Amino acid sequence: MHRIKAIAAVLFFVFVAAVFLPLVVFDFNAADDYFPVVTLSDLGQVNRYETAAQTVGEFLEDMGITTALLDRVSYPADSPIYDGMDISVKRAVRFYVATDDNPPAPWVMRYGITVEDILLQVQNTYDTPFLYANDLTRKIETADVLRFQSWSTRYFTEVVEVPFEIIENYTGSVRSGRTHIRQRGATGEHEVTVNVVYIGGHEDSRTITDTVVISDPVYAIYDIGTAALGATTNTNASDFHYLRRLRLQATAYCACVVCTGKNPGDPWHGITASGRQVEHGIVAVDRDVIPLGTHLYVEGYGFAIAADTGGAIVGDKIDLFMYSHQDALRFGRRYLNVWVLS
Repeated sequence: MHRIKAIAAVLFFVFVAAVFLPLVVFDFNAADDYFPVVTLSDLGQVNRYETAAQTVGEFLEDMGITTALLDRVSYPADSPIYDGMDISVKRAVRFYVATDDNPPAPWVMRYGITVEDILLQVQNTYDTPFLYANDLTRKIETADVLRFQSWSTRYFTEVVEVPFEIIENYTGSVRSGRTHIRQRGATGEHEVTVNVVYIGGHEDSRTITDTVVISDPVYAIYDIGTAALGATTNTNASDFHYLRRLRLQATAYCACVVCTGKNPGDPWHGITASGRQVEHGIVAVDRDVIPLGTHLYVEGYGFAIAADTGGAIVGDKIDLFMYSHQDALRFGRRYLNVWVLS
């Protein structure tokens, strides 16, 4: 009986071995033939690989891929490999930085850095603020040329001249065609504090932030004449200008033959000693007292010019032209104030 049981046990073992051993051997061989598939992205290329490597570091070594100090791999080197894994290598970015008028200098930075990151480094290097004209948030690309401009301010004080204003006073107290300076102008002085802004090492703007008055400017007054020859004015006005005042004996004359000895048909009829045509405002003087051409103002007669002489006009005398003989006779002889104009 025991013999039968032993034989049966052996037969059962043989049966089990015959059924399951091929399956175990098949599975073992199949396991030996299986490798995980990973995706590698590097330098713009994306490829899929089967690998027997156990870690990311081994895989990169098997692929002959080396990384520099600032290159970045998406997984640590000791990370285990698994099927469907995506491994990317981010290479350091090589670009150029130019400050102010300096030529561009090469820079190398880790992948993903922004313009603002570089700006902060430049400012720390030079210990001064810098400006960038475009988008600070964008990521740096290979071969980029970044241009930064320094920004600084400086305060200083200086004394500046303040120009004076010219006031033009058109007045009937001055003969037309003549101008007098009643008050001479003078520049003022201000001490100003100026803030100068420099961009890129060059002056960009300046603003006055404070002013201290040293002296104010004095405006000039120009009296510009509008009065015609013979017009009367107020000799007490502030814009009436003269050099001196004379007290002269005054008479009057006209262009008639009685006064001048010339008839209307004579060549020199109505022509003065200076060659000027007679009119109201033409007066005869002693040229040793008042030179011909002198501008005068005669009390009650108006603006005049010394343009004629006469045989009876000697010394402190003056003869005033009238348009009619009756007016000349009516004027008679009297003493008048005569102002020699400047």
